Amino acid sequence: MGPASQSSAPEVAANLEPGGNASPMPVAAASEQIAPAAVATPVAARPSEAVEAPADAARAAATGVTVFPPYAGNPEDDDPSGVELEGAQNLAYYYGQLTLSELGVKGAITRGSLWGDSVIGGDGLTQEIRQRLQRRFGDAGHGFHALGKYSRWYGHRGVRYQERRPWQTCLIIFKCEKDRRYGYGGVSSVSIGNSLSMWGTVSEGQGPKEPGPDELGRSLSRFELWYQKRPDGGGFEIRVDGRVARVVDTRAPEVSDGFETVQFADGEHEIEVAALGTGVARGYGVVLERDTPGAVWDELALIGSFIQRLDYEDPDHIAGQVKRRDVDLLGFMFGGNDLSREHSDLKTTTAPYEAEYTRVLRKFRAGKPNASCLILAMTDHARKVDEAIVSRPGVARLVEAQRKVALGEGCAFFDTYMAMGGPGAVERGRKNKPPLASPDLRHPTVAGQRRIATLFYAALMHGYARFRRAHAGEPLPALDTSAPGG
Repeated sequence: MGPASQSSAPEVAANLEPGGNASPMPVAAASEQIAPAAVATPVAARPSEAVEAPADAARAAATGVTVFPPYAGNPEDDDPSGVELEGAQNLAYYYGQLTLSELGVKGAITRGSLWGDSVIGGDGLTQEIRQRLQRRFGDAGHGFHALGKYSRWYGHRGVRYQERRPWQTCLIIFKCEKDRRYGYGGVSSVSIGNSLSMWGTVSEGQGPKEPGPDELGRSLSRFELWYQKRPDGGGFEIRVDGRVARVVDTRAPEVSDGFETVQFADGEHEIEVAALGTGVARGYGVVLERDTPGAVWDELALIGSFIQRLDYEDPDHIAGQVKRRDVDLLGFMFGGNDLSREHSDLKTTTAPYEAEYTRVLRKFRAGKPNASCLILAMTDHARKVDEAIVSRPGVARLVEAQRKVALGEGCAFFDTYMAMGGPGAVERGRKNKPPLASPDLRHPTVAGQRRIATLFYAALMHGYARFRRAHAGEPLPALDTSAPGG
């Protein structure tokens, strides 16, 4: 056991699933009551929110109804990428909840999730999105994290994590759980011994590298353990700053999902979860959040995964996991591994791929049907032809299939492929200083991940500004407080 440090990973990681293509992947270092819906109660607005209708607060106090204040604009409203979100109107629910966070409404935590393959591995892309959202809308915490380290390349940024005594992990791509319960993040972690993991807030100098007075990742006030109840269940011990805060007995007559929440004063903390060796202790992950208005963006990387692998989830189980997480925006970014099928079942048609993506979307969205959804297109992939770097023709076909599925299912679509330059993006990215594409011609570098996140965030905020202007003077949405502990 070494000293705890911020989660990190080497510059190159393996992206391999049995039957898939092997290539390196550059990564960045990296039972409760459900509360009823409540009426939004505003507190102080954030500095970026120039509220020009002070009567709104008085009206809210008198009638319990609030309205969208006039929107004064923000420098982030201009989209420099030239690629806008398609179907941005499908993000209305997410934008409405994000408005409540920006207005500082008590309890307004707006959660986004992004499931993806190795393109989001290492949390480089997702961390950039998370930080940008939290600087503007408020830091509501790091979000979801796996219990065990399912891959040597698994790592998150902005949080300290250490698997101090290993867990036996099962990643969904291997179809290794007979009950098909892989959890919200697609990874099940089991121990019949004394496995132990630690998470901690970052200290000064361990947070964002960008200049400025950022305090992101330095506070935590709520911790959740997501686990399985079962007849042969064992125990978990949750420790907060070295002291036992909760002992969880997972024994139950039948298999079901359990959640244990521990709350404490907002600040710097270190949390440990240990298996007690009293039976089978099986967990799906943990949540690290703060009880303050703001944004959360979950990184749910399934390195080596085809989109179809998410369909291995038991439908009732994953619906319950999504419902519990109370996600406001479900995002998906896959395609790199499916490209290996361009000379087999996807050679002449993308219909099988479209059907797979559609099934996954519907299965996950069943957990919260009113939440917004989004597909981010895959990035350019290339190969060497003689001495030239040439984009693979299957990329454009898969991107078009992803667009078709997204808009057909009422989701938004961001064309990452075109935003990064379309055909030839890998070739140009290799020449960029710093390089945006890795030597394997398939994955973005850390700089490439950040560029993708920057372009996506710009498009997301461009759509948000249009939403805010269009709804000025209309009633604010009710605050969705269905998440236990929220």
